[in-house]
Amino acid sequence: MQPPPVKLMRILLTVIALWQLAPAQARAIVYIDIYSPGFRPLPIAIARAPADPAVACSDPAIPRGVVEVLSQDLDVSGVAQILKPETFMIQETDIKLHPEPVDYKAWSLIGAQVLILLQICCSRADEVSIDGQLFDVLQGKLIVWKKYRAPRGLWRNLAHKFADEILEYLTGRRGGFQSKIAYISDASGSKELYVMDSDGYGSYRLTSLRSISLLPAWSPKGTQIAFTSYVRRFPGIFLVDIKDSKVYQVLAGFSNLMTGPAWSPNGNELAFAASIKGNTELFTVSLTKNKPNRHTDNWSIDVAPSWSPDGRHIVFVSDRGGHPDLYILKIDNGSVHRLTFEGSYNAEPAWSPTGDWIAYASQVGGVFQIFRIRPDGTGRTQITSGPADCNNPTWSPDGRLIAFSTKKLGNYNIHLIRFDGTGERRLTKDSHNATDPSWSPIME
Repeated sequence: MQPPPVKLMRILLTVIALWQLAPAQARAIVYIDIYSPGFRPLPIAIARAPADPAVACSDPAIPRGVVEVLSQDLDVSGVAQILKPETFMIQETDIKLHPEPVDYKAWSLIGAQVLILLQICCSRADEVSIDGQLFDVLQGKLIVWKKYRAPRGLWRNLAHKFADEILEYLTGRRGGFQSKIAYISDASGSKELYVMDSDGYGSYRLTSLRSISLLPAWSPKGTQIAFTSYVRRFPGIFLVDIKDSKVYQVLAGFSNLMTGPAWSPNGNELAFAASIKGNTELFTVSLTKNKPNRHTDNWSIDVAPSWSPDGRHIVFVSDRGGHPDLYILKIDNGSVHRLTFEGSYNAEPAWSPTGDWIAYASQVGGVFQIFRIRPDGTGRTQITSGPADCNNPTWSPDGRLIAFSTKKLGNYNIHLIRFDGTGERRLTKDSHNATDPSWSPIME
């Protein structure tokens, strides 16, 4: 069953900031650089204070799940080392929220530098609320106190939201776990578009075209997904609304081969590749004017566009140098320069939302692996490894994580990995093929 529409979620989800220290006081452990040499994840203890019996959740899976989701998000980010509850020196029944005293010494003795206290309650109005408090154990200070409230079925969203805000207080950059991943699955017997949470939970089918769908791309506002489909026999560009699953074709009749849509950062244009007179070139089209503009014109094949966050450049794949490589197009004057000079086959570029990296797939020893490179061509780094192809990289909205498709376990699945190549884990876990991931923007 399809979950509540994103817009409705925004209306139902309310967040109340109860108390917060001034920024100058909160920076004892704020703005850590997790990519600096020698960085070690912060030891973090997450404990739950018992709720008043009158508002305690009748389903124990909810408070337990909130702790699990929050712990997983912080672990996946690479910022935290979550301490095991078995090491805690304070019993759960004795844990109380601020303004009750906090035994910082007891938490310090188990190695915790950060303490997160939670109290999860369920009201008769079918709501769940979370009191979340973040403490600097070394300084003996409360950093932030937040209260979140939402319909009971959205408790996972609250846990993701608190994780994102914790990451912002610790690193200066908001997390990206309040997001979705679109992907292609053959679970229904045809290649359809599916959507799941950033942690792989809550997957549902968005299209029922009974055809081949490929290469989804989220709009910047998270309200639509552009994708390639063969539903009209030849590959074309289509849009689907997240709210009602309605599907629309873009530029019907323009070309018998249109593929690889990519949204401009302002959401007003799509870049795509189309075959004109037997040659595949790059185009952009305004969704209000519906008149395409051509950006390349040569004998080579130009495909797979991805916009820079400032909307001034597009990275794409071309074989104009003899084999597939990445090139960067400057949109205002049409100038093009080559980005990659290593690797015999470079493809599927994805510009990071922070603008400082481009992820792509490159063939190494006959196998595709995920690499990253800076827009100026420096810093080329291999991220994935192993005997199976890794394809279709897509960035989390905070630029910390990359999702990709791989056949490491028999069938294709969606995996994610940290920016630096650590922490790889599998998101899709059924027996069907899952490919072509696309990470959404933050969806509160």
